[in-house]
Amino acid sequence: MSSFYIDNIEIKSRVILAPMAGITSFSYRKLMNKFGCGLTYSEMISDFGLIYDNQKTKDLIQSDRSDRPLAIQLFGGSKETLLKAIDQLEKLNVDYDFLDINLACPVPKVTKNHSGSSWLLDQEKMFEMMEAICKKSKKPVTAKVRLGYSKINIDETVQTLEKAGVKFIAIHARTKDQGYTGKPNFEALKNIRNLIKIPFGVSGDIYTVKDALNALEITKADAILVARGGIGNPNLVRNINLALEKKEYNETVIIDEQIEYLREYSHLLKEELGNNRASAVLRGIAPKFFQNFVNSKLIRQKIALNLNSIDQLDEILNEIRDKKI
Repeated sequence: MSSFYIDNIEIKSRVILAPMAGITSFSYRKLMNKFGCGLTYSEMISDFGLIYDNQKTKDLIQSDRSDRPLAIQLFGGSKETLLKAIDQLEKLNVDYDFLDINLACPVPKVTKNHSGSSWLLDQEKMFEMMEAICKKSKKPVTAKVRLGYSKINIDETVQTLEKAGVKFIAIHARTKDQGYTGKPNFEALKNIRNLIKIPFGVSGDIYTVKDALNALEITKADAILVARGGIGNPNLVRNINLALEKKEYNETVIIDEQIEYLREYSHLLKEELGNNRASAVLRGIAPKFFQNFVNSKLIRQKIALNLNSIDQLDEILNEIRDKKI
């Protein structure tokens, strides 16, 4: 696999698992790493969640080293609280490689607290915060950003972040106002390679190998981040890696493989979250493993009505395997 470095850490694949709230828990990272992710991210971790020693927050950063290299992603609305959160994080003795700061989340409940993409509104304030974090953190600092808040100002943002000491920037090719709608604008990133010396990655609607190669060709980025396009389709990561190595790949999704991928993930999730919480998460995710098959609607209905435990999911998967659904 082609590789690159973030600071002095080798990233052995140019395909990165993007952070996703409610998705990239330890179990999901563990599953996806087997398909060749060069780097994975935790879900967003609240600065206040760490400061107040919230157990659910701490649960989000568990790892057994199988998901390394790992970036722990923090979000918060002030320099002071983010710095306090770093103190708490370092007391927990978590195995991780990078500290990532979320400057990208467009969700109103995050931005109303001046977190996420709200930082993009004030370059000077963002620089002061990120410089302080880079000096404070014992780990290399990375950042996840968008093209801008309402208007595109990504050229200024990446230079601000590099000056602050950031070692890698992941860029979602939409503005905050776009949310997850409209087409990602990779053309707006064509000049980034000429503006900064640190590596950067790009994301936005990467559902196929062609999507990934197109984004990399336009932007000349070091890495591609796979997010929603990989949910239920873990082979996407493997296929992008094969394509980057100029090797043959096949994007045909095989139902027997999908059954086993979901079975493995569900049992990892049960171990992580317990039966009830794992089942609740899987009711939304499990149907995505079968979304392109002719019987996908029947499978989705069966899961919606009957998935109350991982044992029940196993029974449903056996029915799919035996062609009873």
